[in-house]
Amino acid sequence: MKMPHRKVERYFGKFFSVMVVTIFLTISILSIILYMNFEKIALRQSYDQTMDSLAQTTQEASVMAVTAATFAKQIYSDQNVANLLNFPDVSALDIAVSIRQLTNYRETSPFIESIYVYNAEARTFYVTSDMNVPSVFSEAEFYDQELRNMLQNVNVYNTLMPIPRKLRIDGLVGNIAERERDTYTFLLYDTLSKKSRKNAVVVNIKETHLHKHIDGSLTNDPTNTFLIDENGTLVTNSWKTPMLSSLKGTTYIDRILRDPEGSGYFAAEVDHVKSLITYSRSDYLGWRYIRIVPYSVISQNIDSMRTKTMIVAGGILLAGLVLSSLLSRRIFSGLNHKLSRLGKLETEQRESVQAMRMDYLRSLLKGYTQMNARHASDRFERYSIPLDPLQPVRVLLIMVDDHLLFVNRYKAEDRKLLIYGVLNIVQELFAAAGIPATAADIGDEQAAVLLQMSGDAEGDRERCKESASWIQTAVSEYLKLSVTVSSSLSGPSIEAVHALYQQAVEASYSWVFSGAGSHIEAEEVEQNKTKRYEYPLHKEKQMIDELMLGRIADVRQLFREIIVDTAAYTYISYQFAVSHLTFALQNALRIIRSHSLTNEDWEFINLQLYMPHSRTETMEQFIERCMSLFDQLENQMNERKKSRQDELPGRIKKILDERYADPNLSLDMLAEELGMSATYIGRVFKQHTLQTILGYIQKVRMSRVRELLLQTDAPVGEIAERAGFSNSPYFFKAFKKYNGVTPAEYRRTGRGRTDDDGEEAGIAAD
Repeated sequence: MKMPHRKVERYFGKFFSVMVVTIFLTISILSIILYMNFEKIALRQSYDQTMDSLAQTTQEASVMAVTAATFAKQIYSDQNVANLLNFPDVSALDIAVSIRQLTNYRETSPFIESIYVYNAEARTFYVTSDMNVPSVFSEAEFYDQELRNMLQNVNVYNTLMPIPRKLRIDGLVGNIAERERDTYTFLLYDTLSKKSRKNAVVVNIKETHLHKHIDGSLTNDPTNTFLIDENGTLVTNSWKTPMLSSLKGTTYIDRILRDPEGSGYFAAEVDHVKSLITYSRSDYLGWRYIRIVPYSVISQNIDSMRTKTMIVAGGILLAGLVLSSLLSRRIFSGLNHKLSRLGKLETEQRESVQAMRMDYLRSLLKGYTQMNARHASDRFERYSIPLDPLQPVRVLLIMVDDHLLFVNRYKAEDRKLLIYGVLNIVQELFAAAGIPATAADIGDEQAAVLLQMSGDAEGDRERCKESASWIQTAVSEYLKLSVTVSSSLSGPSIEAVHALYQQAVEASYSWVFSGAGSHIEAEEVEQNKTKRYEYPLHKEKQMIDELMLGRIADVRQLFREIIVDTAAYTYISYQFAVSHLTFALQNALRIIRSHSLTNEDWEFINLQLYMPHSRTETMEQFIERCMSLFDQLENQMNERKKSRQDELPGRIKKILDERYADPNLSLDMLAEELGMSATYIGRVFKQHTLQTILGYIQKVRMSRVRELLLQTDAPVGEIAERAGFSNSPYFFKAFKKYNGVTPAEYRRTGRGRTDDDGEEAGIAAD
């Protein structure tokens, strides 16, 4: 009895050791990971807090700028101040009223230091200030010399944008302590005026008002917050550096300036102290907000968190060891492991049986396995298939509509789950109705149902219709999918299931006629197969002729008639008609292009054959797509029609002038070469030349004959042949009719007579 106990103790010791080591390693690794992330977390928190503070500062600066701009605009449009701006001579009373109004504006806002109104024509400044200074200054006597220089070249400065500067006030009456003030100046002037000197309203804002919102800390505070412009110049005071000092050239400022549109944070040395520098992107004033926090301030929190983490980790380790020692003997048992293993085996067996069941049904439907009833009976019993192999059976094929959209919308794993959902719905529907049936996934996002029949043909057909309706309604409601169901004929037993499956597949191709969400019966397909389909070649030829003539409306009608007629037959007939039409239309368009006068590229219509596995386009959708393509073709042909008609007669004349000697030259040969109908080219030629093509050929030939008769001594028969006349009697008759004399008389008379201008006088009349 002791030996087993020792074995258990030994086994328990190993288990306890592994558990303790695992817990210790887990806590140690977690502690290391947490410690490594403390600094990153602290930096991020500091950055987030700083950015929140900088956002508030941005709002304060915006309020300051908007307020100053608003005051400047109000002053500029104030009727009481208008006299100071617009008239060189203003009475003392008007000046007093205006200065009082300016003072009211200044005292309205606590951060406005002073307001100037500058009259360029009088070269006079009118001033209201919180200092004890006069209200009127001439330009030469004005104490703010920098502003005086600014107004002499005022176009350099943007209107109503803050200009940081230092206002020198030493020596003013009543001012003893201050020598200069940090100020933001806002200028408002007429930007449309072409004058070199312009009237202006100037509002000066105290820098201290903005600074207390930026960094209200004392000078001994380790943090430092300030603003810089795009050139790295301070636009606020820093407790270390005065306003308008250039920080460009310092390492951390140059790094910030290299990222003009970004915001962020980084660690760097500032005045030999490792610090966290946080910066924002430029606001609409072009200013950037920067805060510098020494690393020691942040590391205090990190060290505290590290210490607390180590204490907590040690406590968890100690508590875990104690609890493991006290409770592990009681909970230690191999029973749970065995039960877990048994459950896994059961699940694996069930899944294995389900997989084998699906494989067997798939093989049965596709004819990959034995078909005798005895063998099927054994397999049905093994896989719990609720069918009698000796009873009549039908096959229902379930296909997801718009297969391409289905594939694009869902991943492969999701599509498999949806088909599995369809199978479950089918099984539950037929089980609830008490109808023996089984379903299988046959791939390509399709499912097949083996349905037990009663042997009553009409009753079985109605049951199939009803079953298809159940399936479509339930799948649409629960899975939000549209499916088409095709049903086979009724077979005498399970041995006919492969043939029945092929019937259902063949019937499914008729989806192209019925459309999505339909029920297709093999009975109707089999009836259509008995009818012989004859492709209407005469309609195709007529359609191509109409296309050559540019009559697209007739092309549309004939195309639709050819395609729609196939609906009374089978899918093969439809596919045959589509392929014939595709070839004929593409060939006709290539001929049109090859004879295009401009030799431009035509946009050929792309008539794609319907593929059964894609299930993306019905016959009506296909026709509609082709009609749209015909519309495009019609627009192209109409655009080229006028140009072609204008150039066609010249092209015909060129061909006839070059090939008049060909005895076979005719209207039909010319039409074939041009790729157009003889009727069309004859009509266009006569409209432009007022003569027929045959008449023009006769004219060219007769002109050549007359030329050869007068310039050569060749026999008349040879001349006629060289001019393209192969029939001598016809030539002599035509020549006399055309010229009024015989060829011999024309030669004799033409050589013997010369008109007054020295030209040959022939008897011919053109």
